[in-house]
Amino acid sequence: MQKHEHALRHIQNCLLEAPFVKVAYIFGSHAKKEATSSSHYEIAIETTHISVGEFQWLLFLLMEELSGMGKVSAVHLNTLFDSELKRHILREGRLIAQRI
Repeated sequence: MQKHEHALRHIQNCLLEAPFVKVAYIFGSHAKKEATSSSHYEIAIETTHISVGEFQWLLFLLMEELSGMGKVSAVHLNTLFDSELKRHILREGRLIAQRI
C-alpha cells in the first residue's frame, strides 16, 4: 500500500470513530493527485453540532494518527463562512468519510 493510501486509511478510520462526524472530504493537492512529499493533507469536515473545543480535539487526534506520515489541516464546514472555498471543496474535493 502506498504511503498516501495508508495515510488516507488512517484519516478515514479516525474520522469514522468520532460519532459526530457526518461527512469529510480531502481537497487540495492530495485530492488532485498532485501531492509532493512536502504536501499536507487538507480535510474538510461536516459534523453534528459540536463545540470549537471538540473540533480542535478531533484535529489533534488526526495529527496524532498521521504522526510521521504527513501534516494535516482541517476546516469545519459547519462554520466555514468563505462560500467560494466551500464551493471549491464540494466541487473538487474527494469524499473520504460519510456516516449515513
